[in-house]
Order: sequence, then C-alpha cells, then structure tokens
Amino acid sequence: MHARELERIHAFRAALEDAVAEVRVPAARGEGLFAPSVREVYDMNYLRSEGPAPADELIDEAERLMEDYFHRRVVIERGDDAVADDFRASGWTVTPHLIMARVRPPDRRVDTSFVREVAFADLVPARHAVTLGEPWGDAEISSLLDEAKQLIVRAVPTRFFAAFVDGEIAAYCEVRSRDGVAQIEDVNTLERFRGRGFGRAIVQHAAEEASATNDLVYLEALADDWPRELYGRLGFDVVGERHFNTLFPSPLTRLRVRTPRVELRLGTDAELRELGRVAVAGIHGPDVMPFEFPWTDDVTEDSVRDYHRDRLRQFSAENWELGLVAFHRGRPLGIQSVAAERFAERRTVVTGSWLGRPWQGRGLGTEMRAAVLHLAFAGLGATVARSGAIAGNPQSLGVSRKLGYEVVGSHTVSPRGAPLEHTDIELQRERFRSPVPVEVVALEPLLPLFGAS
Repeated sequence: MHARELERIHAFRAALEDAVAEVRVPAARGEGLFAPSVREVYDMNYLRSEGPAPADELIDEAERLMEDYFHRRVVIERGDDAVADDFRASGWTVTPHLIMARVRPPDRRVDTSFVREVAFADLVPARHAVTLGEPWGDAEISSLLDEAKQLIVRAVPTRFFAAFVDGEIAAYCEVRSRDGVAQIEDVNTLERFRGRGFGRAIVQHAAEEASATNDLVYLEALADDWPRELYGRLGFDVVGERHFNTLFPSPLTRLRVRTPRVELRLGTDAELRELGRVAVAGIHGPDVMPFEFPWTDDVTEDSVRDYHRDRLRQFSAENWELGLVAFHRGRPLGIQSVAAERFAERRTVVTGSWLGRPWQGRGLGTEMRAAVLHLAFAGLGATVARSGAIAGNPQSLGVSRKLGYEVVGSHTVSPRGAPLEHTDIELQRERFRSPVPVEVVALEPLLPLFGAS
C-alpha cells in the first residue's frame, strides 16, 4: 500500500519540479534543476538524485553544476543513512524530510469555521512577517520567496487557505494538486498566534478540502521537528523519506553595497573566474607595478578565485578581509576590499582596490571607494580608514584626495626588487562625505562577524 502511494507522490513531485525549473541540466548522477530568476532560493536551485549515490560523486557534480551559486544543494529523493553520514563528514548539513500520506481520519476534529480560502496576494503581508521573523529573513529574501511561489502557482493548480482572528491572518497553508494527488505545503502560524491550535485547524481544513477531489493527500515534515507528531494525530503516516543535503554559504554573501553605478558584493565561483579574466586581460601597463605584492605578474582565473575563497574561509571577527567584487551592469570589473585586525578595539580599516583597464578613468573607482568607506564608517562604526599608493600610481592618490584622505607618512616597498616609495594616507570619519548616495543591504545581522556589534 505505502509503496504505491510513495511512487505516485514521487511522480507528482517530479512533475512539479520539472515544470518549475527554468533550466534543467542532465548530470551523471541526476539532474540539475535551476530557477536563476530566484537563484538565492535554495529549494529552487539544486541537484536532484533519484536514488542514493556516493556522496563524493554527488558533491563533485554539485560543484560543477552550481559554480554560479553561493550555496550547494543535493536532494536525494530516496534517502540513505550511509550517504547522509558521508555528506555530514564533508561538512554538509543533512535535513531529512518525512513524506507523510493521509491514511486515516484525525484523532479528533476541531472547529475550522474561521478558516477560508484566499488569494495568494492576501497572504503576502503574513508571509512577509513570517520571513522577517527568521534569523535569515529580510525584505529582499521575502520578495524572492514570493517570486518563487509564483513559479509554483504557474506550474500546478494551487489553493491557499488562511485562519483568521478578528479579521487578521493568524496561520496559512497551501494545497497543490494534480492527477488525484494533493500536497499540503508551506504551513505557517504567525508567531504571536502560536500555541493556540491554529496549525491543527488549518491542516485539518486543507486536508479535507484536498480529499474532496483527490484520493491521495500528503505533506512533508522535518524528521526532527514537532509538527510531524501533529500530522500523525491528523491521520498522516510516514511512507518515505527524502534528504536535503546543503552546503550553506557564508552569511556575508547576503551583503550588498550599492551606488548609482556600482554594486559591491561577494562573488560566486563563476563570477570570480570572470573577474580573473578581467585581471588577466590587464590592470596596469607591463612596466609598472602598483601593488606591494606583484600578484598580477602570474595571475590566472583560478588564482583570483582561490585567493578570494581562502580569504572568506579565514574570515574571523579578530582578523578579517572582505574582498567585495565591483559589478557594473551585472558584470565584474574589479575589487574593492576592506580589512581590519582587532576591529572591536581599534575601529580602523584598511582599503584596497583594482579595476580592469577598460573601466579606469570613468569615476567608478571613486564610487567603489566611497561605497566601502560608507560601509566602514556608517555601517561598521569605524573611526579611521587607511590606504596608500605606490609611486607611479597617481590615479589612486587622486581618488583618495577627492574623498578627503590626508598624507600621514611613507615607507619603501620593493614589489619587483627595486625600491619604490609608498605614500601612506588616512581618512578620519568626520572628514568623509560621500560624493554619491550609498545603500547598504543586509548588514545588521552580520555585525558580530566583523567585531562590530
């Protein structure tokens, strides 16, 4: 009995996933299903594997297919504990989902007269409140989740239900259905209404509505969370298990710093490779070396990617360097970095930057530096920003003068063996006035990572 139910559920879910995907990529151990329009929604961008396979092979496949994503995810439709252990050993998070089918009446029925069907638009404010209540939630993520939901609505008939208290939505869920199979999904109760039985009421109502036109109704529950017990009392039994294996990105990937022409953020592996191509194409003439360490003499795509991946892995509140990729119209054109040691005590940052030669002389370097200084002073609470320039790099000093830096000294460096003067400059927070408007997104929850809380 359960085997037949499970196969129908798998078929229903596979058809939905295929319909939602904007891009499908065949793979040796499954298929990549992606929705680049909502690339930060993990549930829409992953490698699907129908059955267990060696974890290392699945990880390699995910790395290959998901180079343009910050996260990595492999969904194994028929979970295997041994494979799950191997994923955990590789640093991935394994989240088992129990597939539960409605096979009997609930242990008791409750009043559901306050539950009614609604349009998706009616749920948006409640969904927004639930998302903002999560540690990872912000307005941009909430908007992306709404866009992802619209992809589902367009792919499969979907009904939405809400429980009301004094005209206000207290809980909600949805029912997706096709070919006699219905899935109850996205069950949520707003925080201030929890513990009052609204979850039971709305799932009971949704199950009865779904059962009226479908002969198989199911839902999924986290294996280690309490709702599975509630669903059991509502007549749902476990018929299968699927595993979500996720390598979560650094929270710093959420940070955005924007000016009218430039966006600063971390880059994906694919974007860092493209940035590497910008560096290989040229940052400066062959007869000059504007950097203390002559990294451009042997730069490659991989060396740029690996450097930034290493800095991110080594990031700590005591000693950090944030290499923000500068994007112009969606394309990487250079780097604007900011770094600090013992920032909580010293409140001092050091900045550095480079631009590909085609992008130089357009004022973009000034915008990049203004953006990161705004981040440092207004966002992190820095009091001093330091930088410098090697003899023969007047453009860098020109940007610094525009932004209010003062010369505080000099020292000698020898990037290619010959001694060169390095001018040391410093900017006090009270002297800084950004020449362009700057917007910083998603910084507040990240402040402890910088030692800035």
